[in-house]
Amino acid sequence: MYIETAQVVQAIESLQQEPNLFKDYIFPIASALFTSILGAGIAYFTLRSQENIQIEKDKMNNTNKWTFLLEEAGTTLMSIKMIYYDQLSDNPIQRISAIPNILLNAQPINEKLESLSFIVKKLDSKTEPEKWSQISKIKLIVNSYNNLIYLWEQRNSIDKPIKEKLMAEFSNQGYIDMSEQEAIQAIGPAKMVLLIDLTEKVVKFTDDLLIEINDFLINFPAYAKSRIKTKQLKRFGSVITYSNNGNTLLLAMLAKTPEPDFTSVEELFGKTSKEIKKRMKNGYE
Repeated sequence: MYIETAQVVQAIESLQQEPNLFKDYIFPIASALFTSILGAGIAYFTLRSQENIQIEKDKMNNTNKWTFLLEEAGTTLMSIKMIYYDQLSDNPIQRISAIPNILLNAQPINEKLESLSFIVKKLDSKTEPEKWSQISKIKLIVNSYNNLIYLWEQRNSIDKPIKEKLMAEFSNQGYIDMSEQEAIQAIGPAKMVLLIDLTEKVVKFTDDLLIEINDFLINFPAYAKSRIKTKQLKRFGSVITYSNNGNTLLLAMLAKTPEPDFTSVEELFGKTSKEIKKRMKNGYE
């Protein structure tokens, strides 16, 4: 009986494997470490991918935001111009009477331009940057628009009391019947000069800025799109584009207003026509 038990024990012991350092210790630890590293790597690259997609989404959203902002600004200026479009002769005094006091509900653009930093390209000093890769160009439009709205408001504040005074003194069945000299005498030379000067500035500024905004709306989205990885955003929309679609009214608003002839008011201004015209410059010539 003792011999049989010893044989069983011996058989069991023969089945036991010799200790293996790699299999018993190193492999389990390495396997767990590899799994942890793999999980961390997957999480890292997933997070980076999501961050990259968000960056491109922000680019697209900011591009569309600025397109909408300046489209709204252009629409505001067009609504102003429609009031006097095709109503102006080349006579400066006729022009101030043809442009009424304009009700404005326009708000200045106060958005920050930092969100468009992605449009800037790193170029060497010999390479001319593309127009709409320059934030300074967009900033100029924004500042010009805000300034122009202010100038229209200033004109309104000067024009309204003058027109009310003329209506009270010279109204004939709802319209003013008076000569240019009577108008100058009634208003006063200084106020007449101020109103003519301000009127011609806002008319020219409106023309020039409408053309510049239209150029932005047509060309900026396409340029900005070239700076966005749109393949990553197939499920998130697209860059908004703009077109006049051959709209004759919109195209008419982009045509320059006939220029005034300042010859008839040279004595009033005490300057030559050429000198008066220089006062109308706004940086978009």
